[in-house]
Amino acid sequence: MPREQQPIPIGDRLRKLRIEVLNRGLRETAGLLNIAPAHLTDIEKGRRSPSESLLGRIAKVYRIAEAELRSGWSKPEAVVGEIASQSATTAAKVPQFLREARNLSPEQWDRLIKQAGKMASEPTKGEAQP
Repeated sequence: MPREQQPIPIGDRLRKLRIEVLNRGLRETAGLLNIAPAHLTDIEKGRRSPSESLLGRIAKVYRIAEAELRSGWSKPEAVVGEIASQSATTAAKVPQFLREARNLSPEQWDRLIKQAGKMASEPTKGEAQP
């Protein structure tokens, strides 16, 4: 039975991308990110994770999807926490929903998002109809 490959840590992936694809040195890249070279070294070695604003700059400089970076550093968008804590109902239902949806394919997520959009535009029970 083949062994499942472990994902490459985000810092290692960034370092490889910086060197092999972008052909940039550490100091040059740190300058583009407006951080000290030591800070970038810490990020690439997994000793630090970036702030929200730095995460966005990394996505632009490295030409990598912000979602991929967020996943690599386990940093969901702030809106996730805002929605999950906006009421007692969402505080209870969002984690339950996410546990159930954890293993959906991208296509299933797209269908689910479309369905949620339809449901959100429907009037709720007891709401006046236009």
